[in-house]
Amino acid sequence: MRVSSNLRHLRALCGIAATAAITAVLLPSYSAFAQGRGAPPPMGHAHQMDAESLRILRERVPSYALMTDDQINENMGMMPPDWTWYGSADGVSDDVGVLVVAHGSGTSGDKVLQDGVMPIAKTHPTAIGYGMAMMGSFHIQDAIDQLTAAGAKTIVVVPAVVTEQSSIYRQWSYIFDLNNDAAYLNVPRVKTDAKIILAPAMDEHPLVTEILFDHAKEVSTDPSKEVVIILGHGPTFEEENAVELKHIATHAGRLKEMGGFADVKGITLQDDAPEEMRAANVATVRKWVEDADKAGLTPIIVGYLISTRGIQYKINNDLAGLDYKFQTKGLSAHGNFTKWIRATVDEQLAGM
Repeated sequence: MRVSSNLRHLRALCGIAATAAITAVLLPSYSAFAQGRGAPPPMGHAHQMDAESLRILRERVPSYALMTDDQINENMGMMPPDWTWYGSADGVSDDVGVLVVAHGSGTSGDKVLQDGVMPIAKTHPTAIGYGMAMMGSFHIQDAIDQLTAAGAKTIVVVPAVVTEQSSIYRQWSYIFDLNNDAAYLNVPRVKTDAKIILAPAMDEHPLVTEILFDHAKEVSTDPSKEVVIILGHGPTFEEENAVELKHIATHAGRLKEMGGFADVKGITLQDDAPEEMRAANVATVRKWVEDADKAGLTPIIVGYLISTRGIQYKINNDLAGLDYKFQTKGLSAHGNFTKWIRATVDEQLAGM
């Protein structure tokens, strides 16, 4: 069994919060994790943070700025839990370990990601650290410890995110001691003798373009009469969102050339931003869909999203009443996702 949930890790959940606040984090007992090679705790784990932790979150997370203490605690309780999954068999040992860090989305979406890394797990000790690490980093430390126990002296950390322009990537970077500013709480940084390499995100990688193309083709019937809208989650801050929109525009240009579509557009929802900002992005998408319909074109929504079980349900609600096709598959559901991880690991090792 390869998932941690003991009291040692609970005490490390957050260096800022008081001990009483930490013990109020209601995680399940050890036996709840003991399923296969790792299983997440249930959603809805409660958080009661101290005043200083709440102040820091309001300062660093714009959507929390106007929330009450109870609203922030409730919102944190709805976050996917932090947990560790170990993919390699006990006999797999190598100098190079692979750690994929991911937001996590729930059992179905997480399973797709696990299936994607299994080919790599056969030759390199491989783990996934799920969760946003907003209040703790025990799951990442646990993954590092397991990889080094399997012989890893160098660990390539592959961030399963579409862009480095995101708060979660900044938090991971902080945890690996690569920057001094945490995106959320100042959680414990990892401790290890292994060499840690934090790889780039997907950004404009050609393998990602191929995924988007294949996903669009699956629902396409007549490309010349279709408008593809690449839709991403998006970061909160405008300067970071501008960088992600540039990456999406690169994919859109390639996709239009590859597929012969009438047009290919790209946008993010900025799903964690203040409501008025998100609503403006939704309004833009709705207009694009309506304009395509008026022009006699079929709009196709393709998710620029890692998971198949992410914000797709919100998108359907956002576009209620409109006619469009929606490819709900996440990037991790495609075979190129494993290829991207492998290519990323190889590129990082070649640069050593």
